Amino acid sequence: MRLPTGRMCRRPEAEGVARDLLRDHERVVVKPGRSAGGHGMRFMARDDLRSGVGLPLETVGGPEGLWVVEEHLDVAESVSVQVEVSTSGTRALFSGAMRTVQDSFTGYASALPPSCAHVAGELEEWGAALGRHLADHGYAGPFGLDALVDTDGVAYASESNIRRTATTTPHAMVARLTAGSANAHLAWSVSKGWTRAPMDLDGALARLRASRLVFDPDRGEGAVLYADAPPEAAPGGMC
Repeated sequence: MRLPTGRMCRRPEAEGVARDLLRDHERVVVKPGRSAGGHGMRFMARDDLRSGVGLPLETVGGPEGLWVVEEHLDVAESVSVQVEVSTSGTRALFSGAMRTVQDSFTGYASALPPSCAHVAGELEEWGAALGRHLADHGYAGPFGLDALVDTDGVAYASESNIRRTATTTPHAMVARLTAGSANAHLAWSVSKGWTRAPMDLDGALARLRASRLVFDPDRGEGAVLYADAPPEAAPGGMC
């Protein structure tokens, strides 16, 4: 896999490693080895060295947890491929582009949009290689491989999630809902957030029906409301 220039280190070493990399790169990103949704990520610029600004890190992974420090890429798209490892081999399930706000996950679009569709084959090759490696170590099940596409259109692997991911559930739901429709092309997007004015489920469905946006099983398209986490943990999503 193609990776950004970087190093893995323990939390107390992260600032020193960042300063070393900043000798060759204008900016670096510092991220915990075990996190989700962009939590705990920090960015450091070469100018910060001159100003004496430190690098306060959250205690993700504990006081001695693993962190990754790598060059900051000029990113055009954040993408991923979802893969499954089974006794019959490794297969790519789907790929898509992640939507982010301030480097935190807010949504997903599958299949890959035209702006980054050219990396699909490479993503699947990387996913297959990682899947074979996991299978050799006794793993069976789903996983996701994320990548960043820079402004030159080059993909760099950024992280892997060896588990079911936030995109697996909506993909399975869309596949099930469209199985009997005449629309055989599976494409979907999911977004998370709040409405400007709170409403209950019945009110939201009424709004979708009035706008002719509600899911139509005959056409195999439309909007679906679903809850992807308990109400106290996160808002619902729209697919």
